[in-house]
Amino acid sequence: MKKLLLTVAAVVALSAQAQQFEVVECQQLSVGANTEVFHPIFTPDGNSLLVSSAGYDGLGIIDLKTQKYKKITDMHGAGWLPAISEDSKTVIVRQKDDEMQGTSLYSINLSTLEKTPVLQKVEGFNDFSFVNGKVSVGLGGKVTTKQVTRPVSAIQMPNEIFVTNEDLKIVVYNNGRRIVLDPLKSEHPNWDTQYCWATLSPDKTKILFHCANYSYICDLSGKNIVNLGEMNCPQWRGNNHVVGHDEDHDGYYLTKGEIIIVDNKGQNRQQLSSSSSDIKTFPAVSPDGSKIAYHTEDGKLFLMTIKEK
Repeated sequence: MKKLLLTVAAVVALSAQAQQFEVVECQQLSVGANTEVFHPIFTPDGNSLLVSSAGYDGLGIIDLKTQKYKKITDMHGAGWLPAISEDSKTVIVRQKDDEMQGTSLYSINLSTLEKTPVLQKVEGFNDFSFVNGKVSVGLGGKVTTKQVTRPVSAIQMPNEIFVTNEDLKIVVYNNGRRIVLDPLKSEHPNWDTQYCWATLSPDKTKILFHCANYSYICDLSGKNIVNLGEMNCPQWRGNNHVVGHDEDHDGYYLTKGEIIIVDNKGQNRQQLSSSSSDIKTFPAVSPDGSKIAYHTEDGKLFLMTIKEK
C-alpha cells in the first residue's frame, strides 16, 4: 500500500511539473456565417491571421481586432506556407499550375492586393524564405534569390541560413553551401526516413522536423537529436518550446486532435486545449508566443491565449 501511495505521489508530482503554461482564454473567432477557414498563420506584427481553404487553395486575412475577413487571392496552392515580410505588408504565395507545369511565386501587397510575379513555372522546390525583402528558393542544388521589396532593415545578416525539404530530406543552405541531412538514418537504418515540416529555430541554431508521426530537434549538422514524442505540424514557440497537435485515428479518419506544447528537451509535455469532440489541428504561434491559433476539422477557427507560469 505504501509503495502504491508513493507511485501515485510521483505521478502527481510529474503531472504538476509538466503544467508550465496557463490557458488564459480560448475563443472562437467569428469570421462570417458559413465561412470555413483553415491553416492559420500569424503576420509578424501579431495583428492578423492568414487563412486558407482545407486544400490550401486561396488566401484570406483576418484582422484579430475586428475579426473581419478579407479575401487576398484565389490562387491554387496559395495557402501552403506563404511567407510574410517583417513589416506585415507583403506576402509571397505560390500558384500551382493546373496542368502540372510547375509552380509560380507571386508577391502580393496586403493593402492594395496588387500581385507581382517573382518566379514563373519552376519545378523541384518545396519551401522558400522571405527575409528583408528578398525571396530565396532552393533550385538545382543552389539558392536562387530575388529582391522583391525594399529591405525592411538596412542591416544585412552575415550568416544566411535557409532550411527546406527536398525529396523528403532536410536540406540546409548555409552561406550558399548545400548540406543534405538524414538525422535519423544512423539510429534507424531500416527506416524509409521521410522528413517534413523542417523549420529553423528563431536563433538559427536548431532544426525542428517531423518524421513517422514523431517530431524532433537537431542541430545544423543533423546531430544532438531530441525526440519530442508524437506530434504533428510542429511549430517553434521561441527557441525553447514547440507547439503541435496530438492526434488519433481509426485507420481512415481522425478521431482526436488536441493542441500540445513541449520544451526543446522533449520534456514537460502539456495539453493546452480542453478535450472535446472537436478535432483541433494545425496550430500557429504568435510572434510573442502569447497566442496560439488553430482550426478544427470542420473549419472553425480558435484563438488561445497562454502565459508561462
